[in-house]
Amino acid sequence: MSTTARREREKQQRRESIVDAAEKLFFSKGYDDVSMGDIAQEVELNRATIYLYFENKEALCFAVILRGVVLLNEMIKNKVKNTTYTKKITAFGINYYQFFNLHPQYAQVYNMFQSGRFNTSALRRPAWDDVMEIIRLQKEIFDTLHSAIKTLKGSGKVSPDVDPFYATILIITTLESLIIPSPVLKKEMEHIKISKYQDFRSNYVNFINGLLKKD
Repeated sequence: MSTTARREREKQQRRESIVDAAEKLFFSKGYDDVSMGDIAQEVELNRATIYLYFENKEALCFAVILRGVVLLNEMIKNKVKNTTYTKKITAFGINYYQFFNLHPQYAQVYNMFQSGRFNTSALRRPAWDDVMEIIRLQKEIFDTLHSAIKTLKGSGKVSPDVDPFYATILIITTLESLIIPSPVLKKEMEHIKISKYQDFRSNYVNFINGLLKKD
């Protein structure tokens, strides 16, 4: 291995170790209660070194969010491949919901990204690259569901009144509102004692069956 290649590998390993430390602290203490100094201490580097890799705490958060979106995309792709389009729609929703229930800390930081809390307009690279990759993967996830609904509509298995694009938006936004419910929705769910995953699974399957035309 050349000296240049070795240095690049070491640089990438150090970057990943910084993201590891940030992820650990964001997940255990909460994003707002973590400073760049905390991250530097956790990874045993000085703050100046951290800033060589990440311009601020937001940039580090984008790197953590990207990890979660990569895992989500991989999980969905693995579950929907080699199956019928009807089962793709069912598997999409169940596994989208299940992923964030298995990884609630990723749900929290992802929700921050989705809420528009971060100003991404003035980002520099590599943080800009991370944000663009998050958006690219979000589109890939969206297209997985949209393509399945569109194909089923084309084959006459979905009502002609259903717009595949808006159906996809409705399904994904509903999933995300259930994963991180508003205070009012959360209180109502607790009041009627919804068992999150099992109740969601059965009702989602019923919803998809209702979307499809009966033969």
